[in-house]
Amino acid sequence: MQRPELTYTQRMLFGGMLLLTLLRWWLGASLEISPGEALLAEWGRHPSMAGLHGGFGTAWFSWMSTAVLGETAFGVRFFAPLLAAVASAVLYRLVSSLTNDKAAAWAVALFNLIPLVNMAAVFLRPEMPGMMFLLCGMAAVWRALRRASAWDWHWLLAGLLFGAGFLCWYGALFGPVSTLVLLLASRRWRRQLLRPGVYIMLAIAALFVWPVWHWNKENSMAGWYYFMEHVRPAGAGSLAAPVMMAGKWALFTTPFIFLGFVWALWAALRRWPQSDAARFFAAFALTPALAGLAASVWGGASAWWLAPAMPALCGLLPWAWEFVLAERLELKQRFQWLAVLPTLVMTPLALDAQILRHAGLPLSLVNDPSRDWRGWDAIAREVTRITMGASRQSGSDNKGASRLFLIARDERLTSVLNFLLPRQLPVRWPSVEYPLVHCLESGLIENVYHTWPRYDAWPGGRNAFAGCTALYISDDERADPPPNISRAFESWSVVALFDVSWHGLPLRRVRVFACFSYRGLPVAF
Repeated sequence: MQRPELTYTQRMLFGGMLLLTLLRWWLGASLEISPGEALLAEWGRHPSMAGLHGGFGTAWFSWMSTAVLGETAFGVRFFAPLLAAVASAVLYRLVSSLTNDKAAAWAVALFNLIPLVNMAAVFLRPEMPGMMFLLCGMAAVWRALRRASAWDWHWLLAGLLFGAGFLCWYGALFGPVSTLVLLLASRRWRRQLLRPGVYIMLAIAALFVWPVWHWNKENSMAGWYYFMEHVRPAGAGSLAAPVMMAGKWALFTTPFIFLGFVWALWAALRRWPQSDAARFFAAFALTPALAGLAASVWGGASAWWLAPAMPALCGLLPWAWEFVLAERLELKQRFQWLAVLPTLVMTPLALDAQILRHAGLPLSLVNDPSRDWRGWDAIAREVTRITMGASRQSGSDNKGASRLFLIARDERLTSVLNFLLPRQLPVRWPSVEYPLVHCLESGLIENVYHTWPRYDAWPGGRNAFAGCTALYISDDERADPPPNISRAFESWSVVALFDVSWHGLPLRRVRVFACFSYRGLPVAF
């Protein structure tokens, strides 16, 4: 049987995705590591199904790529552009099956132009594998609905894909939730609730949720409380929060596309009984979007909360262009280019706002997203220099091991330093089971370093760091170390203070403290 030839649109999309993937790889090789990616690299050294944070499944991608390409920024984020390309291919097939090839091409273009998606396609973030698996699960659900078989194997496949996405990113849980909303709200597909297929999907997805639930049950629900603290920070939450949330979504998707999404959702709800595409995409878009708005009233707010709805929204807007504005060709074309052209400008600015500074705009780095991946190499070089000098002063024990070890303020800074500092540093490193740089310990599990042996632990009745000196590294603005450090050491003093800048703009101020004679006692909370 002869394979069908690719259409002109498909060839253009294939070539465009190939060039875009190469461009993203080039960016991935040229930009510094971000704290989130360094944290994924640390998770990859302790492969697990669950832990304090979500996203342990994403760490497997980092582990695979760094094992082959080395522990570099490019090695960590190698899979991010590939996952975006796979998600784009699945989105094309899904939208073309529900609408037509032209709408599918526009859906892929929107998906790859939006700054929110591009951030996750260059820097390895849990959202990208989560969206990829979510899209694959959506495609499996659509196949199952088309076949209308009571035991169709696509329901099982959908459960596997949604479950795998959940392990990579908790937002993928909206896959099975949106499927239930779709079936309950659709008269045509409601009879699927009387068949075993959808319950097989839910049971399979629940198997992937079980490791996360079991870990939390065994660790006093530490992950749940951590999630709740970040979703609802102290003093947050108001009736104006949904408006602020919508504003963030508009910035991270560009205002014209966001307004287009809102219009497309309104059009889909009006045509809900007549169109399969309207029902399908609206259910998978509205469920996470409304949940995000409700959560913003409750407390937290993040632009990434729109990510679970992004694949469906990128399919819904081209559907509205093609079928709602089908007889108004001139209006449709203006609408399309009005949405796409500003995005072509805003996406590069989201990755590097230095373009605007070159144009003469006096922008600070306070709210610049690129601040998150700037200056870490400079900090690592300076910490290396300080550590070399402090190690000579602290000396060695009778076995020749250094009496100096390193502690960083939080898991963000700890992960970056663990990733960037040379392994040959003359610091106390009892075994490879320990991290090179320790995270500030407390009496509760509050960072990902619960998977590593702690500097306050007593394996075999002895502490490997008792009596040693530590360098405590902090980028906090406070002048003194926290109480956990003051109680655990006999004394401390400031040994270094340096500022890190980028193109003359201040990024962060780093303080290094020498903490003398660790008592070897568990740190009080």
